[in-house]
Amino acid sequence: MQVAAQLESVFIVGLAGTSGSGKSTVAKRVASRLKGHVISMENYSIVMNDLPLEERAKQDYDAPHAIDVRLLESHIRDYAAGHAIETPTCDFAKHLRVSDRSEHIPATSLLIVEGILALHFAQLRQHFDLSVYLEAPDDVCFHRRKVRDITERQRSLEFIQSQYEDSVLPAARRYALPSKRFANIVLDSEADLPIVEKRLFDAIVEKRALAAAIIIRRDPSDGSRLT
Repeated sequence: MQVAAQLESVFIVGLAGTSGSGKSTVAKRVASRLKGHVISMENYSIVMNDLPLEERAKQDYDAPHAIDVRLLESHIRDYAAGHAIETPTCDFAKHLRVSDRSEHIPATSLLIVEGILALHFAQLRQHFDLSVYLEAPDDVCFHRRKVRDITERQRSLEFIQSQYEDSVLPAARRYALPSKRFANIVLDSEADLPIVEKRLFDAIVEKRALAAAIIIRRDPSDGSRLT
């Protein structure tokens, strides 16, 4: 019974990449196939609700100081221990943390933590069983971000362009790109979505199978091989 319990332990994936690399879309599709869940670092932006909208819009949300990493890590710890979590919810059109609403994430055996800075923080990396970085050319990432911000976040093209040039791209080069060295695997996300999805799916399945095989070969009580 001990071995079976270990085999059902939570597998946690850290998925990083620059804005527009396809993290959210691919993570959700793969998690759905594997009956897991996704949490996005975007929802863990620090609370700036006391600032006026104009000031909130000027903040650099792609920099490390904009992430409530303590709350995020505590949620990852809770999930890894088999507990459901209540993730924050943000109104991205107004740059607000919605104080009276959260998203209930039931505990399962797989959690994907996706975000630009997913591999930047050492305190988060220690929880990941697999670290993945998605990369794509800047022009591809900008186009994807532009489509998302116009259709989902009601932002003007002028705002999108200025935000990308003033904060998103500089932050990507300063924080996201250097974190690629911490990835176990780097995937080209310029390819069609089904191809990227398959590559991430296969990487997770392979690493989980390897982890399960190691557990089976060892007695969890004393580390000796099972007979």
